[in-house]
Amino acid sequence: MLRVEAMPVPEPGPGQILITTEAAGVAFHDISTRQGLTPGALPEVQGFDVVGHVARVGPGVGEFTVGQRVGALIGAGGYATHVLAPASRTTPLPEGPPAGHLDALMLNYLTAWQMFHRVARPAPGEAVLVLGAAGGVGSALSQIARAAGVEVYGTSSPGRRGRVEAAGGTWVADQAAVPVPVAATFDPVGGPSLARSRRATKPSGVVVSYGFSFATGAGYSKAGAMARTVGALLRAKLTPGPRVVVHTVARAVDKDPAGFRADIAALVGQLAAGAIKPEVVTLPLEQAAEAHRRLENREVEGKLVLVP
Repeated sequence: MLRVEAMPVPEPGPGQILITTEAAGVAFHDISTRQGLTPGALPEVQGFDVVGHVARVGPGVGEFTVGQRVGALIGAGGYATHVLAPASRTTPLPEGPPAGHLDALMLNYLTAWQMFHRVARPAPGEAVLVLGAAGGVGSALSQIARAAGVEVYGTSSPGRRGRVEAAGGTWVADQAAVPVPVAATFDPVGGPSLARSRRATKPSGVVVSYGFSFATGAGYSKAGAMARTVGALLRAKLTPGPRVVVHTVARAVDKDPAGFRADIAALVGQLAAGAIKPEVVTLPLEQAAEAHRRLENREVEGKLVLVP
């Protein structure tokens, strides 16, 4: 159950900054976490990504100043007016663009950019398959791929086919409908979907797995969902065919904070040039439960953000 509560404004500790929130992203990860399907304890406050201004800096933080606009991947705690963020997961942002558009870059587009440019790296003229191409990360992937000269096949429900095609993709009903083997498949479904994605991908290609939405609403326990996920990954490793890479954006950011900031800077440049065009839906912070309902029912097109 999500509800609004008054809490004291926290003080930043060593290596932390306090951000006054302009926009807090809502992600499918939040849904699976709320349902108890994500490893780890349920956080008191959800919210993976935020955009705002620095209110205070903690000891040892010298790269950010009070009043500076920033974005941060905090993992939890974003649904709040004031948020603590590790400085290593925080990056400078320009003042001009709307906060919601910048917040879309912080998670959806960053995830897509890393998977495309750092993991899959298809060459211009090659083709990729994007599952859920009408969603937040899927539409970001389609735009990034098209900007790089890569052909896109995308799946969605029939009712959202127009969104896939508007982003420059060729709509397909599922993995089996792709007419040619692709260089990479981006799969947020996980579990049993990975085998189908591998069959659609060249033997020399890669399936990038970045979620397990197969478990949402399917009645699995956390242990059952994890067992099916691990089993699917083991089968992929033990059978011939394209490799499977599991991408976790938080792990990539923690491993290479400088690369994270460079990726966001590149995305800000593409946003300014019009090469990417985030579609953003905003709701008041108090309507976090409604935001979860819409996202869980696949009613959201693009990025959903909460605004205090």
